[in-house]
Amino acid sequence: MHTTHVDWFFRFCSIFLIASLVSLPVFAATLCDKLGALEADPSAVSAPVAFQDINSEALIAACSAEIANQDDDLPRYLLQRGRGYLRDGRSELAIADISNAHELGYPAGTFGLATAFFLGDDVQRNDLRAEQLFIQAYKGGVYWAASVVR
Repeated sequence: MHTTHVDWFFRFCSIFLIASLVSLPVFAATLCDKLGALEADPSAVSAPVAFQDINSEALIAACSAEIANQDDDLPRYLLQRGRGYLRDGRSELAIADISNAHELGYPAGTFGLATAFFLGDDVQRNDLRAEQLFIQAYKGGVYWAASVVR
C-alpha cells in the first residue's frame, strides 16, 4: 500500500486535532457552582442560578467545603457562598465573602460588591464607590456592569 502526501496530511491533521483537544483545560463544576453560579460571572463554570432559586443552606455548605480546599477557584466560591448568605439574610457574612472575592481580584466579586453599594440593601449606599467598582468589574470582563454605569 502506497502512502500519498494527502494521506500524510490527513494523519498529521488528525493527530494535531486530537492533541489540541486533549490539551484543552477542563473545568469541572462543583456542587457550589451548580447551586450558586452568578449569571453575570464570566468565569462561571455552571448554569446560572437565579437569586430567588438559591437553596441557601445547601449552597453555604457546599461552598464552605470547597473553600476549605483553598484552590485557584477560591474567589468564585467566596462569591457564591456570599450569595447564599445574602439569600439567607446574613448580610454581614455575605458582604465579607463578596469583599474577599473582590480583594482577591475576582471581577465578578467586584461586580457583586458594586451592586451592594449601588442598592444599599446590605451596606450603606455609596453611588461613587459603586460606579468605581462597576467600571473596575467591566474592565475585568463583567460586561453586565456596562448596563449600570452611565
